[in-house]
Amino acid sequence: MRFRMKPGSKFHSTMYDKQMKTDCLKEIGEKLARLAEADKNCKVFGAFLHKYQLNLPLPEQEIKAFEAEHGIELPEEYSLYLSNIANGGAGPFYGLMGLDENDGNEVDPSKPFPFTKEAPLILMDLKDDAMAQAYQDAINGVIYLAHEGCGMYSILVVNGQERGNIWFSDFANDLGAVPLASPKTGGPMGFFEWFELWLDASLALVETGAEKLSSYMYHIEESTVQKLEGEND
Repeated sequence: MRFRMKPGSKFHSTMYDKQMKTDCLKEIGEKLARLAEADKNCKVFGAFLHKYQLNLPLPEQEIKAFEAEHGIELPEEYSLYLSNIANGGAGPFYGLMGLDENDGNEVDPSKPFPFTKEAPLILMDLKDDAMAQAYQDAINGVIYLAHEGCGMYSILVVNGQERGNIWFSDFANDLGAVPLASPKTGGPMGFFEWFELWLDASLALVETGAEKLSSYMYHIEESTVQKLEGEND
C-alpha cells in the first residue's frame, strides 16, 4: 500500500516548515555573499568593522553544550544560522555577535525573560531606584545579537513567553526593552526576518542608492509605540 502524505497534516506542515527554513537560510547566505561583493568599499554602516568576514559555523555539539549548560533550547532559526553559516561576524550594524559574545552585558539565559508585548519594559515608567533591577531583569533569558551604537542593541529572547522573538534594548537613552514587529505581518519578528531586513536594506542602498536601515528602533511593535508616545504627551 502506497503512503500518501495528506496536505495539512502535522507531518506535512512540519516538512513544509523545515523546507521553508532551509530555503530561507540558503537565501540569507546568497544575499550575504552578494552584499560582500557589492560593498567592497564598506559603504554600509558598520561594515568597516566586520568587513563582511564570517566566523566559522558552530558545531552542533557546542550548541547542545551551551543549551545544556543553561537549561534552554535555542530558537531554531538562530541555531540553524549558527551551525550552517556563522557564529557571528558580518551582520546588522557592527556585526552579529558570537553565541558567547554579549558586548560586556552579563546575560543569564537560564532565567526567563520577564517582559511581554503586553507588558514591555519602558524606563520612563520607572523611578530611579528601580533602574538597576530593571536592567538585571532585562538581561535574563536573552542573547545579544547586534550593537547599533549609542547603547542600542537587538536581542533574541531564548527563555520565556517571548522565546524566539527579537526585541530592541536601549538603556543608554532611557528607552528600555521593547518588542520588534514584522513589517510584513505586524506580528513578532524572528531571527531570519531580522537578518534579512538588514540584508535587503543594505543591498538596496549599495545597488540602487535607496535609504539605509538607520535603526531597528523604527520597527518597534505598534502598541508599544503608542505606549511610548503616551509617555511623551
